Amino acid sequence: MEHLGHPGESVVPPGDIAWLRKTIVERALTRGDYQLSGGVRSDYYIDKFRLFSDPVVLRRIARLFTPVIAHLRPDVIGGTELGGVVIATAVSQLTGLPMLAVRKQPKGYGAFPNEYVEGAYAPGQHVLLLEDVITNATELIAAKARLEALGLQVTPYAVVSRGLAPINALIAFSLPRGDAKTEN
Repeated sequence: MEHLGHPGESVVPPGDIAWLRKTIVERALTRGDYQLSGGVRSDYYIDKFRLFSDPVVLRRIARLFTPVIAHLRPDVIGGTELGGVVIATAVSQLTGLPMLAVRKQPKGYGAFPNEYVEGAYAPGQHVLLLEDVITNATELIAAKARLEALGLQVTPYAVVSRGLAPINALIAFSLPRGDAKTEN
């Protein structure tokens, strides 16, 4: 199943999911021995910035969220620091919806020190909170809690789930463990 959640729930066309899987394998997948952000070890790594640094690929990934937005009808697009902000910015530009950035740590300077959330919002608004690649979704769940504490309704979503977190994603991507390889 490429989409986490209930079978048949995905609103993204299968051809788009096939394109994303192929693009990940061709451009962003590296085999080796890696420690992921949550401390889990893996024999592969998805370098999302190999995808996001190409404006054509980033724009197409942002477009993959169009049916998700039509289905969920959020008021605001949110992004987690750092990769989620890149995706949220592209989706915001594509849809015309305003954007929020949710920091991992509050900034300690400027007009609003000690705040985690950047951007305009109003309590009660629905936020589609975007993340790039998730393994256990710790940061995404923390960002969701920060937004909910501000009175916002939040639907978290990722581009890629490595399959260990119950968060909706465009694609659930995993590879069987095997001999570590160093080439793409």
